[in-house]
Amino acid sequence: MEIQSKGMQKNRIEISSKHKKDLAIEFNTSLTTVQMSLDFVFNSEQAVKIREKAKEMLLKEVDKVN
Repeated sequence: MEIQSKGMQKNRIEISSKHKKDLAIEFNTSLTTVQMSLDFVFNSEQAVKIREKAKEMLLKEVDKVN
């Protein structure tokens, strides 16, 4: 039996810690900023770019499977 939360579900991008470190280096920012961007807490121009890059990273990981 599946139990579902009745609260609002938040958007979130989940990636590996290695990818988070890579994003922090690429965007010259902290891991906290990367995490807050992936959690949609931050919505600055940089946060949007971090999410776009995270999506690209995830798509590359998917390509490795096939």
